[in-house]
Amino acid sequence: MSLLRTSGVAALLIGGVLPASIATRQSDIDPASLMTSPVLLMNGGQAVSQGTGFFFGGMASDGTIDTVFLVTNYHVVTGHAPLSTAPRAGDRIRFVMHRNATDLGDVRAIELPLYDADQRPVWVASETYPAADIVLVPIPTRAYQGISPLVFIEAHTRGDIRIRPTSGATLLGYPYGFYDQKHYLPVWKTGHVASEPSVDFEGRPVFLVDVSAYPGMSGSPVLAVANGIYETEDGSMRSGRIWKLLGIFSAMPVVRERRPADATGFSTEGQTVETTLQLGYVWKAGLIADLAKSYRARHNFAQ
Repeated sequence: MSLLRTSGVAALLIGGVLPASIATRQSDIDPASLMTSPVLLMNGGQAVSQGTGFFFGGMASDGTIDTVFLVTNYHVVTGHAPLSTAPRAGDRIRFVMHRNATDLGDVRAIELPLYDADQRPVWVASETYPAADIVLVPIPTRAYQGISPLVFIEAHTRGDIRIRPTSGATLLGYPYGFYDQKHYLPVWKTGHVASEPSVDFEGRPVFLVDVSAYPGMSGSPVLAVANGIYETEDGSMRSGRIWKLLGIFSAMPVVRERRPADATGFSTEGQTVETTLQLGYVWKAGLIADLAKSYRARHNFAQ
């Protein structure tokens, strides 16, 4: 598989500055917008559902990218939650890559099968956390031949910005399929970190965000974005623009409760009411990097 140079992508992390060769072409476009795509689950030629995905590069020891993945949720590629025994809802996915940064409407639509000839999934999922709602789908080089895609890399997960409860958390996605369909750019929605980010919520590599998210945003990358003064990991203060990949948005929990009889004499006892808390699960970015490494360890990249 051909190698993609990562010096430009890495520079996005170090001080948040684009190299001149890119900056002159897309000075007003945030690279993360070009790293994100709507993802359609297809069953034959029929679109079944829509989610979000983003591109992540698996790193070789020499600092190059040898595999490009589409990262999204397990339920986006199957139509059901992890560990469910329900039949799969589709057999392929469709997404887009921008061909260049000067003409944002010029994209390539890519369709990939989700299963091989033996009907085995082609994606990478976590064996350590089988309930993790995250998959990495390796993209064959031929699918993006002639394109130099911008991708997230592991260094983006280690951006020097301190994350605390109430820190901002931004999701890039396509709520109900609503987005700039001329340029294929996502909607940026911002909420706040709602649990201790350094603690694995309920023992899983997850934290919570308080955000208004909607169907179609499953699989959104979650970023911490600083514009101006921000706190670094060591507690000092700096200024500039920087972002950090925090993880992948999964779903919003629903609380079910049984209503008691009301005061009017009309009993509602036994009714089950579902309430959303406007909280969402974010699987941590470290799990994404670990899955990319596990894929590299098991494959020889003859794609």
